[in-house]
Amino acid sequence: MHSHTTDTVCAITGTHPANLKRWMKQGLLTPQQSLNSWSDDHLSEIRNLVGLTATGATLDEIRQGQQSATTVSTYGWAARKGDMLWQLEFGTPLSLSRHMHHMSSDYSGDDFVINLLRPLSIWLHADHRQGSSRRLDRFEHMVQQQADKVMRLSSRSGSAIPLFLEAVSVRDKTEIWLEAIRLTAMGFHVEVDTGINGQPASKAELHQHHVMWCGAGISQLMQDYFEQQRHAGHPVMLSGPDCKLHYSESGASSAA
Repeated sequence: MHSHTTDTVCAITGTHPANLKRWMKQGLLTPQQSLNSWSDDHLSEIRNLVGLTATGATLDEIRQGQQSATTVSTYGWAARKGDMLWQLEFGTPLSLSRHMHHMSSDYSGDDFVINLLRPLSIWLHADHRQGSSRRLDRFEHMVQQQADKVMRLSSRSGSAIPLFLEAVSVRDKTEIWLEAIRLTAMGFHVEVDTGINGQPASKAELHQHHVMWCGAGISQLMQDYFEQQRHAGHPVMLSGPDCKLHYSESGASSAA
């Protein structure tokens, strides 16, 4: 039977060591024979958990399904959104922070951000009912706090890959931090530059990857800079929901 390292398992399944640690602590995985060694059976169990958590199932729901040997029953991401909205409305700063931490440990970075936090951000920005501004402010603070925490932790990891995340343009305050959370969960040590001024950011350190985030288009100057870096062989890429060349210099920092 093959033996796999934690890094290999995470690369194959798309999960993060923090998820494996929490799933093991919760009794959802068969105990390991030795630290940092995972069998083929473990790999199958982890793939199953990744698939279940991708539906929005909580660890309690998965555990109940395992104990009863039945199909896991879950209300999915809609329920997780409701849980988060309840915390934004009624939770204390401490309970909100703890809820965010547990959610980030239950799910992969992609699922956590793409299936929960980004849709919730869009919903909060479109909401104009009583208390909407307060809920949005709490959400934005919570997201940046979580990003700061996970980036700080990743800086202590010797295996995290240095990545420079540069904001070229954004539509709202949280999207660059949501991307930082997602990339950190993938095993990167992310450094973020949010200074949107129409000029290329200064990179103080050597990074193995450079991601230019385009939330609302890209200017000609920044497009030219990207092409120069790419042609010079530097590890740079454009990312984000809108990488089209139609963004004016005058509006570059309007959403920052």
